[in-house]
Amino acid sequence: MAEHVTQDRLKAETRRIWSTLAAEIEGLFAEMWKVPELPALEYKSQKILCDFIERHGFTVERGVGGVPTSFLARITNGDGAGPKVGILIEYDALPSLYNDAVPYRQGNRRKPGHGCGHNHIGPANTGAGIAAAKAMIELGLAGEIAIVGCPAEEIGWGKLALQANGVFDGLDLVLTSHGDYQNGSLARPCHAMASGEFKFIGESAHGGKTATRNALLAAEAAYAEFDRLRQDVPGLQLKHVYRFAGITPGVTPEEVRLWSSVRHHDFDMVEVGYKLMLDTYSRIAAEQGVELVAEQIANCRGYLGNDTVGRVLDTCLREIGPPRWTDEDIAWMEELSAACDPGKPFKLHRELEYFDTGIDYYGQDDGDISWHIPLGRVNWAYPDNVPIHHWAWTALSGHSSSSPGPLMASEALAMGAIALLSSPETVAAAKAELTTRTGGKKIPDPAPTISDVLATDPQSFWDATWAR
Repeated sequence: MAEHVTQDRLKAETRRIWSTLAAEIEGLFAEMWKVPELPALEYKSQKILCDFIERHGFTVERGVGGVPTSFLARITNGDGAGPKVGILIEYDALPSLYNDAVPYRQGNRRKPGHGCGHNHIGPANTGAGIAAAKAMIELGLAGEIAIVGCPAEEIGWGKLALQANGVFDGLDLVLTSHGDYQNGSLARPCHAMASGEFKFIGESAHGGKTATRNALLAAEAAYAEFDRLRQDVPGLQLKHVYRFAGITPGVTPEEVRLWSSVRHHDFDMVEVGYKLMLDTYSRIAAEQGVELVAEQIANCRGYLGNDTVGRVLDTCLREIGPPRWTDEDIAWMEELSAACDPGKPFKLHRELEYFDTGIDYYGQDDGDISWHIPLGRVNWAYPDNVPIHHWAWTALSGHSSSSPGPLMASEALAMGAIALLSSPETVAAAKAELTTRTGGKKIPDPAPTISDVLATDPQSFWDATWAR
């Protein structure tokens, strides 16, 4: 019976099972790197990961929660009375970040690439889920492992859509991992983020004449005005890109599409900032005599840490140890780092730490989940000299020197899942901590506003031709 299984045996058996998957996991890092796909278009990546799960005897449901490129494998053992642990999977890539797996800039700069390392997260976390499910069954633990394929993280949409449609309902805990600049378990917040696409509609004109209703001038003026006004929200970060702003200077464009985002460590300030952005764009559009169509894309809370889960993962990591890079791995990463940061000393976090202070610079679409369900995260380190969301991160993600970090994280997630399944009292403590951190408040479920487009015609989103 499971109650007689010692913690030492739980850990040893989980590690043994995981070790039988390690080579397959690492092989999938390379396989997924070769098929980078934009958010909501990850059909090849979905197939790779679903095939991986099915090869090991588990059933997968594709397209759950109304999201075509999602998937879900729920593996239950016993009478279903034990804890239910979800493991989150990411696998989308980023536009215009392709690079060959070489330590210099080379490759088609218009293609997507894994500049955030999701080719690692997908196989690593999926492999952790498979290993945990096998260990759960072999050790006779009552409970459930749910492997949840979550598309479109890079636009802050996928997990919000799945959460809004009940895919995470009933889970007691969720676990995940990500590449960063440190090795360890995290229980600290990250930024909240909101973004939207703003379509300015005026009239076209010859380049030699000034259009009375100039959409491009209106969009430029609107962004400049908001950039000036955002000082009213201290700490607010603003980013933008023009998705369509005409094709030739000989034609004033009738339509301009501006994708803008705001970030802040406080979700309330993100909502204030987004409203200020919307109000500013609306006012400037009216002053310029152009129409404004605004569509919100993302609205993500920052990550809410959980020390109870974090400490479980930290204990697992201490048993595994930090990533096992070879001298050849380090030499290759040093060459890549020199290309990114010439003349600067090579820096790579090679130890393990527990991170529960400070605020991480990034935003994640699992932030909302962490306000409803206790969430634990393991990070692994890339060199500090290699920028994230950069061609060099893509290059590193495609090279074998990057494998030790996500392999460490994968093993830790498998061990952590089994440790939590075997300890309902720890699960209860994690839930109690969540209640304390939220002050017992009911946190509203996310309400993604662009799901119909991304679920039915994602290519039109990326072509910037979508319309309601």
